[in-house]
Amino acid sequence: MGKEYEEMTKDELIQSCKEKDCTIRECMKQIERVDSPILSKSDIMRLYNCESNKALRILKLLFQMGKGNKVGKEYYVTRENHNEFMYNFQGKEIFV
Repeated sequence: MGKEYEEMTKDELIQSCKEKDCTIRECMKQIERVDSPILSKSDIMRLYNCESNKALRILKLLFQMGKGNKVGKEYYVTRENHNEFMYNFQGKEIFV
């Protein structure tokens, strides 16, 4: 839409919320589809629909926060730690 929330009508705001709810539902479905209890870079790429570099930065951030692990040059995070991170930071903007 491109409009600021203040400039939107009530109907436009409702439609925007519905679209965002659908996006969130799709992300949650993708998270639930991953069967492994440990998430790697390829899993993060699939979950967030991002490129390798962005997935690596996400895993490094989780590692720096004490939520992830590093084995050799590879980073990993458990599903529980990932979900806890997402729960704790929901509604906040994170720059990766």
